Amino acid sequence: GELIGLTWKDVSFTENTLSINHQLIYKNYGDGCKFHISSPKTQAGVRVIPLTEKVIKAFSEQKKLNFMLGRCCEEEIEGYSDFIFIAKTGRPDMPSAINNVIYNIIKAYNKEEMLLAKKENREPLLLPKVSVHCFRHTACTNKARQGMNIKVLQYIMGHSDSSMTLD
Repeated sequence: GELIGLTWKDVSFTENTLSINHQLIYKNYGDGCKFHISSPKTQAGVRVIPLTEKVIKAFSEQKKLNFMLGRCCEEEIEGYSDFIFIAKTGRPDMPSAINNVIYNIIKAYNKEEMLLAKKENREPLLLPKVSVHCFRHTACTNKARQGMNIKVLQYIMGHSDSSMTLD
């Protein structure tokens, strides 16, 4: 929800920060299934995350890609607009869209690996099915292994308690 809810106003290219203060959910609240803006799960989820130069560059490239593909988000959802991750239709990506991209990449890799392993007469080294949330956990684990202070990591992850970060 935080990812698909990002707008260009949330990214500061001058401060190298990302503001997280909302998420985008697709749900039926009695008005049919549609996008809604929601607050993060806890107050700790509201945060401003410092970004590395690599991440700033990735956001810059995403902005260029959207422009080159002629994709701009003119849809307004409960006061929020100009979403970063948008579908061909110009609407924000559906919650499942990012995971579907990852699943398709893994499926294509595994298919190619099975053919190569058969040709080389060996067992294939297949990738497991993972989601965006798995990447979030992996990033957290890698930062902890690199020695990032647990309180800093707790803040970046938006956890209200460090025990959640440690788990």
